[in-house]
Amino acid sequence: MAPPRLLYCMVATSLAMGAARVMAEGGTDLRFRANTALVHDSNIFRLSSGANVQALTGRSSAAETIGITGVGLNYNKAYSLQRVEFDLAVNKYSYQNFSYLNFNAIDYNAAWRWAYTPQLRGNLTTSREQTLNNFVDFQGFNLRNVRADTNARFDATYELDARWRISAGLNQSARNNSVQISQEADYRLAGAQAGVRYVLASGSALGYTWTNSAGTYTSNRSIPSPGFFDDQFDQTDNAIAATWVIGRDSSADFRIGQRSRKYPTYPQRNFNGFTGAATLNWSLSPKSGLSAGWARDLATFETGDFNFTQTDRFSVGPVWQISPKATVRAQLAYAARDFRGTPTGVATLSRRDITRDASLSLDWQPVSYLTFGAAVQNARRSSSLAGFDYNSNSINLSAQFSY
Repeated sequence: MAPPRLLYCMVATSLAMGAARVMAEGGTDLRFRANTALVHDSNIFRLSSGANVQALTGRSSAAETIGITGVGLNYNKAYSLQRVEFDLAVNKYSYQNFSYLNFNAIDYNAAWRWAYTPQLRGNLTTSREQTLNNFVDFQGFNLRNVRADTNARFDATYELDARWRISAGLNQSARNNSVQISQEADYRLAGAQAGVRYVLASGSALGYTWTNSAGTYTSNRSIPSPGFFDDQFDQTDNAIAATWVIGRDSSADFRIGQRSRKYPTYPQRNFNGFTGAATLNWSLSPKSGLSAGWARDLATFETGDFNFTQTDRFSVGPVWQISPKATVRAQLAYAARDFRGTPTGVATLSRRDITRDASLSLDWQPVSYLTFGAAVQNARRSSSLAGFDYNSNSINLSAQFSY
């Protein structure tokens, strides 16, 4: 695996070369945008129906209205076999009732879609995203906890012939929270990936990918730890993925895999298990479609009682283009989340959460440079442990101007 500094240098150098080539050839595909949104959430802290809202938050209601204003720019242009992409977004989040949650986010995505020949190609990317940690799992009242996720990746794919593809890649990522969270602590991760894929003329394909990652926790963790919190880990993922083009109007994607995470100092935190996904995309008519799927994920969740979570999520989402300028979408989702593993070797608690989400949205683009959006959503959770249930309703209105 490439050292972190080397990978960042590769990203910076390549993006600089791409920018220099853009300037040399002249001409740009540059777009600017301004956006605004208003979000009302009836239960911003995801409090249980039996919670004392006044005592926890200092207000009689956990409802909140959030104003979002931002600007951004996007550059996207192809030069022969190469393509340069860049997107920058600056957004301000203003909370009406709980103003201590206010924050500004600067996010970016940059990519060089490189190609040496049509058969040898790949990607060099870097990104950053800032978000306010939601309160589904981390209920820290009267404080703001902003999460920043950064990623950098280099990968290459080579077409051996009309059917076979081989690929390899290096990646680095990091997570930083302004307030430390033991369940998902800050970390740095560096990894390597290799894979092979067989593609049919119809578009159907079958492939295998192996990924190995080494992580270091950057939060204040010291060894020995009375809570069995390690300062590093190693993770291996194996996955078989397939795309099936059923017909002109439908396709399906499948993935089955295995994830193994190991901790060198406290192996009682180790976990492994099966992951997978299946998605069906069906075009019902030229103006309507349907997507339905299932996915299983394993994720770290370190507490004194648990090591990780296993989540099975089922979803269905119809889409209807009611006019050339307007589209309606709906989404229904059901998820069962089991909390598993125990650092002490003795199970003292069991927890299973069931979440149900339903949403309806409308996108309207009356002219090419102006887009409006409206959405309503209900999110609710029940839990085998008292105090972890919630019910929330939200409304989102947005507008974006670009030129």
